[in-house]
Order: sequence, then structure tokens, then C-alpha cells
Amino acid sequence: MAHAPLSTAGGGAPLPDRARQQRRLIDLALGAAWLVGLAAALQIVTLLLSSSPLAAALAGAVVADLVAVRAGVQWIDPLEREAPDRRARLARRAGLGAALGAFAVLLPLGASLAIGWATVEPGAPSLSFAFALVRAVALAVRDELLLSGIPLATAARAGLSSRWAVAFSALAHGAALGLAPGATASSVALATALGALAAALFRHGRGAIAAVAAHASFTALAGAGLRGSLLDVTWIDGALAAGTRAFGPPAWLAAAVLALLAALVLRAGAPRPGRPAP
Repeated sequence: MAHAPLSTAGGGAPLPDRARQQRRLIDLALGAAWLVGLAAALQIVTLLLSSSPLAAALAGAVVADLVAVRAGVQWIDPLEREAPDRRARLARRAGLGAALGAFAVLLPLGASLAIGWATVEPGAPSLSFAFALVRAVALAVRDELLLSGIPLATAARAGLSSRWAVAFSALAHGAALGLAPGATASSVALATALGALAAALFRHGRGAIAAVAAHASFTALAGAGLRGSLLDVTWIDGALAAGTRAFGPPAWLAAAVLALLAALVLRAGAPRPGRPAP
């Protein structure tokens, strides 16, 4: 996400400290307005299309994309738009995100089976999993543009460290789930950790591709994937799932795995200014 440096005016002269602080406050206020406004619009869309969860998710993704782009959110690193290997880079980024999201499900699942928290049988793949995957991608687009993209774009404009935006994004993901009926401490922790990983990937790739892929991969696999579409898991102590269905030891374990992955991505750092994202 490339923006003009905060420390210069239109003609390139450094801004006085007071003017710089005023501009920062304005940028933060605008970012908050975009965030609240988009959240309200998405809530209206959800209410209007409550009879069809898939339609609501798809419409929410479209609305989020239209609004987030105006708020300065980038799908890809602006420095690589014309790069000859752009498609290969985007494919690698999507693959990385999807792999991390799947790993954060499969590792806790394997541990749960070994400990005795769950048993598993082969699933019965069907067309319903394709619909579940489409909905997971749409929800990931909606949530990551709103909860990761806008905070990171706002921090970039205001000249704040992107690490603060990642922390805010993680907490926003947790708070969004915490307001849902049936949320537990473990499901909120899981949503917070998933938000941290997605925001860290958004920051690392300077775009939404990897973040959306990780979020969608985790949601689809932990949701329909473990409920018969790919594997049929019976939970004995707690449950690893998407949203408020997650609770108990498996949810805490998955949250810890996601948090560790987020820390590793953050440790890898953000791309240097003037260089394309990896």
C-alpha cells in the first residue's frame, strides 16, 4: 500500500510538527469513518439477504471491495502491477495463505486425535462443499478488506507503524465474533488469532491476496471440511470449527497455532519501501 509520506507537503517541503499531527488525526478520523461506514453497510446487506447466507456473503464481498478500494485498500502491491512475473507472484502468495490456513486446522486436528479429543472417519465429498468454499472466500474478502485492509491503509497514510494496524485488526476480528450470540472465550481467541495471521499476511504481501486465502482456507476446512465434506470428525472434548462453533481445548490449540504463524510472518517483516512484496 503506497501512499505519500506524511512528512512532506505537496511541494516536498517538510510539514511543521503541528501540521503533521493535525494531518495524522485527520487521516485516522477518515479511516475510522470508512471502517464504521462500511461495517454499517455490510450489516444492512446481511439483514436484507438474511434468507440466503451465500447471497449475503457474495453481496457483502462486492460492497466491501467497492468501498475499500475508495478507502485506499490494495489487492496487490502497486509496485508489481506491471511486473512480468506478477501472476506467478500472486499465485505463490495465494498458495502460501491457503497452506497456512489449512496447516492451522490440520495440526490441531492431528493433536486432538492423538490426545483423544476427537475421532475421525472419511467424509463424503459433494457439491455442497463447493458452495461452502465459495461462501468462505466471499466472507474472507468481506472481513479482510474491512478489518485488515482499511486499518493498514489508514496507518500507512497517517505514518504509523503497520504493526499497530495488525494489532488493531486482530482485536477487531475478535471483537466482531465476540458480539455474536454463542461466542465463547476460546472462539473469540481463535478469531483474534486468525485475524492476526490474516493482517500479518496483508502487511507482508502489501495486498489482500494472501490474507483472503488464509482466512478462506481456514474457514472452509474447519467448517464444512470437518463436518463431513472432507472428513467426518466427532468431537469428544471441545470442537475445532469456524466462528462460534469453536470451543474448548481444540479451539485454544488452534488459536495458539495461528498466533505462532502470525508471529513468524511478522518476523519476516514488511517489504522495504520501493521494493515489490515477496
